[in-house]
Amino acid sequence: MSSTASRRRSGAGASAQAMADAIRADERRRQHRTAVWALPAAAVPATGAGYITATATNWYAGAAVIAVITVLTLGRIYRTKGSTWATGAAGERKTRRILTPLVWGGLGRWIVLHDRQIPRSRANLDHLVLGPCGPVYVDTKTWTSKSSKVRLDARGHLWYGRYPQQRAVETVIWEASRAAEALGHPVRTVIAVHHAAVPPGGLISGGVSIVQSSELRQHLRSLPKEPGWNRARVRQAAFLAEQRLRPAA
Repeated sequence: MSSTASRRRSGAGASAQAMADAIRADERRRQHRTAVWALPAAAVPATGAGYITATATNWYAGAAVIAVITVLTLGRIYRTKGSTWATGAAGERKTRRILTPLVWGGLGRWIVLHDRQIPRSRANLDHLVLGPCGPVYVDTKTWTSKSSKVRLDARGHLWYGRYPQQRAVETVIWEASRAAEALGHPVRTVIAVHHAAVPPGGLISGGVSIVQSSELRQHLRSLPKEPGWNRARVRQAAFLAEQRLRPAA
């Protein structure tokens, strides 16, 4: 297995990528089954068109027509619509890259754990950040429409363009509560948004901060410091998290 493939199957986005790979494998099996009958069916008109072209011009042109029709048929059979799981996994890997300088430049003050299984649940935590501010759960949202704005309505509920996201906020709050259970300490909650526009400085809905992913490091550094959360406490919390929140994939 290549090093790139190995990285994609561990760490940030691993569980989402595993789901995306399973969906793609199933799609590929269906495409193979379609190709078994579709290619022979396409061969008849392709050969006819090639013969007509060859008769009118030359055999090279006829062969080219057959090749083009075959390639177009294959492209139609094996095209893919993509997967929201793959998009989500890519977003989590981007968030990992954003958080990495925090760890490297933090001189032991910050530790980040990615893609952790919530005990007694099929859900997972995207990113658990431990630092001077205490524990913070960062959930990645990859909302790909750059023209759709992230906003709050009059009730303080979160929207992405025309799509309400209050259930997503409630899910993130629940996930953070399970992380707090495991750590024995309250956990702050942040949603990091890729692509879609979040107002500068971010939003707050139900106690959850929503920020543009490019502002994530700055937001974490600006959070109030928790008393006692020095390097030793961060290491202890990371050790406890490693024991109670196992890798999801």
